Amino acid sequence: MPRQTWVNLLVWHPEDPLNSLNPRDLSGRLPRVLQVVRDGEAGPPGVILRPDEPLRQAAARVSAALGLRAPAQPAPLLAIDQRPSGRGGDVEQMVLVLDGGTLPTEELPPCGGCGRSHLVWTPLEEAEQPTLVHALRARVQGGQPPTLWCGEPVGGG
Repeated sequence: MPRQTWVNLLVWHPEDPLNSLNPRDLSGRLPRVLQVVRDGEAGPPGVILRPDEPLRQAAARVSAALGLRAPAQPAPLLAIDQRPSGRGGDVEQMVLVLDGGTLPTEELPPCGGCGRSHLVWTPLEEAEQPTLVHALRARVQGGQPPTLWCGEPVGGG
């Protein structure tokens, strides 16, 4: 399998929409993150980065596939996660998580082909990708995006 670079968007909905003006306040329940259901499993929305494709263009492809407006400015990088291959520990996959912003509504658009929604809101504590937790933390707290290895911080991250 060739090495792949994924561009994922972190799109989230605060548990308390009135509190979305102060995203640093996570004193209540944790926010929900937008995920796409593929083959019965939920994961963050994303695309494989094409050769020589700018990150902003890849983020716009993700937004368009979700039926969302692309961010007006370049989406900030929130996390970098690397995953090894099964042989020799070479990096097989890199995931770049960009800020897709918040959605003010829980209503999700249906799929154009089948009329059902393949998008779900998942409470952050139930999301199975630790990368999303680190990305949301970077979004809320600011600072440098963490570098992760298999979802866990490396170095000073």
